Amino acid sequence: MAKVSVHLGFTFRVGDLATNQYGRLDLNIDQIDTELPIDQQLDKAGQTADQVWSVLKRRVDAQIDEVLDK
Repeated sequence: MAKVSVHLGFTFRVGDLATNQYGRLDLNIDQIDTELPIDQQLDKAGQTADQVWSVLKRRVDAQIDEVLDK
């Protein structure tokens, strides 16, 4: 049984272009079984990713606000 993974990364600029400050978020989904329905596996992973994103977004937003307030 073959297992595959997928990686998605997103780099974004924080603040003014002159500050050269960036943030990055990465998402990895591992152990996708190619012998099982992939859509179902990705749907479950997507639901989890949505929950994780909600937490990360709040924390990243707070960090960005902190950086920009300096």
